[in-house]
Amino acid sequence: MDKIIQLNIAADNIRIPSAAMVEKAQSGHPDSILPVGKKIFGLTAGLSVILEWLVGCNARILIFWTAIAISGTLPAQTPAKDRPIGGLLQFKNVHLWRGQEVTDEATFATDIYYTNKKQNLRIGLWGGAGMSGKFKEIDYYVSYKLKGFTFALWDIYNFSPEADYNNRQVFNYNARKTGHFIDLSITCRFQQKIPLKIYWATILFGRDRGILNDKNRYSTFVELSYPVVRNNIVNLDFGIAGAFALNKGNNVRGNKTESHFYGDSPGIVSVNFIIFKTLDLWGYKLPISVTPVWNPEKNYANIQLALNFISL
Repeated sequence: MDKIIQLNIAADNIRIPSAAMVEKAQSGHPDSILPVGKKIFGLTAGLSVILEWLVGCNARILIFWTAIAISGTLPAQTPAKDRPIGGLLQFKNVHLWRGQEVTDEATFATDIYYTNKKQNLRIGLWGGAGMSGKFKEIDYYVSYKLKGFTFALWDIYNFSPEADYNNRQVFNYNARKTGHFIDLSITCRFQQKIPLKIYWATILFGRDRGILNDKNRYSTFVELSYPVVRNNIVNLDFGIAGAFALNKGNNVRGNKTESHFYGDSPGIVSVNFIIFKTLDLWGYKLPISVTPVWNPEKNYANIQLALNFISL
């Protein structure tokens, strides 16, 4: 709308031109729209850099916070590398993890973390809670990126009410009694012609000790994933993973067993597709993913739907 709204307040002449008028005036006589020597304010619900380009860097840019609150996203005034604190609020219809169904109830998950300016170090707190209270989990983690590798150490504590292990002593780290387990993972991402990702994770400590609870099995999960489709419509990754124990345990008869944290024997525990896309709903950015998973070792299949409502 190419109009100038003129208001008279306490003898001060206030003009409110549209951005379109200011842009048109740039090639003609911009002083007729934005007089020299007067205070200039810009009001926007988007990026401040757009108005700075139109009205100059000396203008005061005001952000229309109501529109930002409706959109559910933070203004891009501060680059990500300058924001040390980040977070995520996610909704899932079920919670699947490494081919396992952690809970079959709808779940909200939160991730709050600190990251450095180089964006290669992250220290965070992850939590999940089922809508009916059957699932409860709190995890602590630290991750570090070095070239094409990512190293991560997680302390995972699922204290769901129906757990068959110690779920009432969050500070108990006794090897035979703790409800925690410590997981170390390494991710390698190949680039260029073969964008393959290799993920290796081994449980180092905690409730991964077998039926006799006498020693750690060092259960290991290895996954290969590959980006199959990348376009403006949808993105799709394919993954396949196997699991095994580095240290075989014993059964009640004293015989060696090949059971591990993810199943009773070595084998494929996850065949999956991850279909993901960011929807634009009237300016609201909604990342969504659909993950069908098949677990041959457990003869099991399910589909996880995840929505990222808030991302800081």
